[in-house]
Amino acid sequence: MGRKRGFDEVAVLDVVRDRFWTTGFAGTSTYDLMEATGLGKGSIYKAFGNKHDLYVRVFSDYCRDLVTQARRQLQGDSEAVPSSPVARIEHYLVSLTSAFANESPHRGCFLTKVTADRAGEDEAVALMARRAFDDLAGALAAAIREAQEVGEVADHVDAEALGYLLLSVIRGIDSLAKAGVSAAKLEQTARSAVTLIPGATPPRLNGSRRS
Repeated sequence: MGRKRGFDEVAVLDVVRDRFWTTGFAGTSTYDLMEATGLGKGSIYKAFGNKHDLYVRVFSDYCRDLVTQARRQLQGDSEAVPSSPVARIEHYLVSLTSAFANESPHRGCFLTKVTADRAGEDEAVALMARRAFDDLAGALAAAIREAQEVGEVADHVDAEALGYLLLSVIRGIDSLAKAGVSAAKLEQTARSAVTLIPGATPPRLNGSRRS
């Protein structure tokens, strides 16, 4: 039977993630992580591996949690989430916008930061980032298809393409928030993106004529 670790692994990983989030991969040394966690180099290496292993671990955990949260909100698993699929999409976008705009300091989304920081030169990070983006767009697309089934969104809409479009809006809002664009403007942007989704055409009554 292995020895029980003398530290809270979840708490340590949270500290490590926040350090990478603030100073990036290149700007964070193993000694910085030792100082932040209070662990010795040997303890860190034995428990988690080297700096890159830790970076990949906390990024993977963050992506998993981000996707899980998106699916939960977009599927309406919570009583606090609207029952209408389109309303759930709007609720999701606005909630993210509020989080980005009200964060202090404006660090933005860790997924966005890591993608910009490392994806161009780190294959493992690029793969995880791509998978996370695919899963997030997929969750949005699933909500759009549900909206099509209940007559809220036009049948001709490509749900997958629209999922990626809405994801792009979210990523753009993340960047705008870091630049200090006001919360009101960002919320208006999020809501406007939803209003641009083509709605289903109501059935025409027999004998009715367009004016």
